[in-house]
Amino acid sequence: MDHYTNYQSFAAALVGFNQFARTEGFNNGISCSKDAMLTALSGIWLEQPFFEHALASLFCKTEEEREKFSPLYRQFWLEKGTRIKSRSTYNNKKNIHRASQNTLVMAGLGKSKEEGVLDEGKNTSGANAKDTLKSTDFSKLTAVQSELLDELAERLVREMSLRIKRKRKRTNAGQINIGRSIRKNLQRGGNIIELFREAKQREKFRLLVLLDVSGSMDKYSYYLLKFLWSLRMHFKQIEVFTFSTKLRRITDQLDDKDIQTAFFSVSRVADHWSSGTKIGECLREFNEQYHKRYLNGSTLTLILSDGLDTGEPEILDTAIQKISMKSKRLIWLNPLKGMTGYEPIQRGMQVVLPQLNHFGAAHNLNSLLELENILIHA
Repeated sequence: MDHYTNYQSFAAALVGFNQFARTEGFNNGISCSKDAMLTALSGIWLEQPFFEHALASLFCKTEEEREKFSPLYRQFWLEKGTRIKSRSTYNNKKNIHRASQNTLVMAGLGKSKEEGVLDEGKNTSGANAKDTLKSTDFSKLTAVQSELLDELAERLVREMSLRIKRKRKRTNAGQINIGRSIRKNLQRGGNIIELFREAKQREKFRLLVLLDVSGSMDKYSYYLLKFLWSLRMHFKQIEVFTFSTKLRRITDQLDDKDIQTAFFSVSRVADHWSSGTKIGECLREFNEQYHKRYLNGSTLTLILSDGLDTGEPEILDTAIQKISMKSKRLIWLNPLKGMTGYEPIQRGMQVVLPQLNHFGAAHNLNSLLELENILIHA
């Protein structure tokens, strides 16, 4: 059972509760997290039951949701005690660590203190648990799986970064320099034993990401943003924008090494979270304000969206054509593509498909990690 005492700060616990509520069917996005944080910081979190009423007003839209919210709140905030600790009073670090470690063991991803090392059977179980996490649709993750996926994703992105750098370095060898090869091998009697190649000047690429945070993307945008934060930690040449009815640049907000701090910074900028969808108008705004700065022949443009545009198709068509012409490659990843039987029949997808270099899924970690093959050749 997820509980606030499993977190090392009140801010982290509040974000954890937001995730917990989402897994229980509440349709609350990052804007709700922002409002909950601001409400808590006003001091009301120290007063019970006022804190419950305050959160309920943010999380619940119907009387049915209110009835469901109360036991959910008690389970997370009260069952192990009645006082919610602030950041400065989280001093029971040993118990927190033990709870986290036990969770890892139960999921097959950690070591039992009594056993010391995992036997072959448990290693297999751990591998299966990781594979399950990587292949689970973001919309179906439990609160515990979500926390474990964060750790797994950050490590896999770091490993992906190292592989990409190594592979790009190996492909950096250019054509053979005959003259230099002959001169360097004169001491060997003129027999060319070692060939020398000219270093190929490889153009640095920039990854431009446009993330759809409209209401229809609520089940996925939170996890996609987490993945982009991990990418930003290891690929500094990334620019990130969010869009729905507005366009916002959030690159600087993702720079913080603490993900919770980064997300709180994003929430203050992304005031359009969980709103409508005007893909064409947002892409047109990007072209008008940012394309000269961020788009050139070495830019790989990635759009993460379900394509459910409610605007005029002509606007989207014109905007996507301009982005396609100015990008080295244009990639569109759609969470809906991970569903069995999905066909891109939405009006927005029909408009953009002819301009894309690649159309893929973005419903789980495995689908996102396929970006490695794209980035290697960028």
